[in-house]
Amino acid sequence: MTGVKQRYHTIIKPTASGWFVGWVEEIPGTITHGKSLDECRRNLKDSLQLMVETHRDEARLGLDARCIQESIEIDIDEPQFVS
Repeated sequence: MTGVKQRYHTIIKPTASGWFVGWVEEIPGTITHGKSLDECRRNLKDSLQLMVETHRDEARLGLDARCIQESIEIDIDEPQFVS
């Protein structure tokens, strides 16, 4: 299977206790935290990988010989970052 790079957008928010909480805009439930910004980013990648693999595995449970599997592409505007 050929690997495909996909881009997702994250939001990371520092907390009053010094931790960082992050989530992925496009994948509900992909949320994590870290003691540092770098740790939060690493945890987000791990969390996102797990979510995408889990959703894909669940979606394929009902596959049979009649199913058609395809890739689709969409065009979306890049998010506007708030300063």
